[in-house]
Amino acid sequence: MSRGRLLLALGALGLMLRVGYASHVYFGGISHPEMDGYETIARELVAHGRYDFDPGVPTAAREPAYTLLIALLYAVAGPHPYAIFLAQAVLGLLTCVLIRSTARRIFGETAGDVAFAIALFYPYFIFYTGYTYRETFLCLAVSAALFLMGRLVESPRAGRAALAGSAVGLCAVTLSTWMPVCVVICGWAAWNLRRARKVLAVFLLAVALLPAAWLLRNAVTFGRFIPGSTLGGFNLYTALVVPEEFRGTEREAEFEAADPHWSRILAMCSLYADDGRQQEAFAAAAAARIRERPGEYLAHAGRQVVKFWRLYPYPRSYQHSYVWIKLLSLLSDGWLIPLGFWGLWVHRRRSPEVALLIAVPLSATLVYALVSAILRYRLPLMIPLIIASSAVIGPFLDRRPSAKDRGRLS
Repeated sequence: MSRGRLLLALGALGLMLRVGYASHVYFGGISHPEMDGYETIARELVAHGRYDFDPGVPTAAREPAYTLLIALLYAVAGPHPYAIFLAQAVLGLLTCVLIRSTARRIFGETAGDVAFAIALFYPYFIFYTGYTYRETFLCLAVSAALFLMGRLVESPRAGRAALAGSAVGLCAVTLSTWMPVCVVICGWAAWNLRRARKVLAVFLLAVALLPAAWLLRNAVTFGRFIPGSTLGGFNLYTALVVPEEFRGTEREAEFEAADPHWSRILAMCSLYADDGRQQEAFAAAAAARIRERPGEYLAHAGRQVVKFWRLYPYPRSYQHSYVWIKLLSLLSDGWLIPLGFWGLWVHRRRSPEVALLIAVPLSATLVYALVSAILRYRLPLMIPLIIASSAVIGPFLDRRPSAKDRGRLS
């Protein structure tokens, strides 16, 4: 079988796995479309033209990009949640294609094919296809940003700058903790485009457009500066008052109830109905706690880093058997994470694109260490690690004799 046909067959299999798993969890009642609120807001947007969670009460609890994707699907296909999962299966396949293209440009054809195969069958890329979390969409945005940034530096043009900047801005309005990471990406672009200032200006403008539109909407709606989500203060304070080993367990509520500020701030309003005042209160309480206990906060940040790069999740009440989740994690993340970081280190001086692949996971890790590290937020950061892993594996495959060469040797 030719290389092209093999890649097509692998791509088809990867797509079928995504559709099959998403169908299983959706029709089996394991996955519910309203989880995390995106689908609920999208329904309100399509039906009434309002960005609300509770009818008539505007919200900024969820960033707009993924919500608008669902709204677009519903506007075209009607409010059928299964359309979300079918779309995510296709977006997941596109992500794998972009990962292959980036790896191929930096490390060669074999590395690109290896990265494609790894991404196609990486368990968590398949898993999140079946849930209405933003991770699958964010992975597409990040893979597009990395691919387009490489093309931009390779040949600086205004059109490429507009596309790359739009992809980076899309990351920022999909998950607001990516805003500082996008600033780092802009710094990388400023250095590598320092001799193409007009192109750099187009890029920076394109990056700013989507976040600026969201910020303006929030300023007009709430009269407050809300650059991302109103859940930011809540997530930060939760991470400070609840020990890591009890996050996501029944005991989490005990720590929250025992905190002197928690109940008072939470009683202000529903989390999804916050106009910014509740987030400000949570953020103020978090800042006060950090000032009072700076050593504790630094130790907490260190533990967050360790948690963020765990090779398998904590034991919790999951939709699937924890034994299988742990096993699949060890069989994938167990080697991808160390090999990926090793590949980034070995090839750190290869090209400016490798520097970007290093800067993205390092800056994102710092952000999550300071705010709140949740394991699924690591998913888009696996993209640079998959690409770097393929750079380590690819040369070994290139050294193997082809079937034609083996025939000559025999």
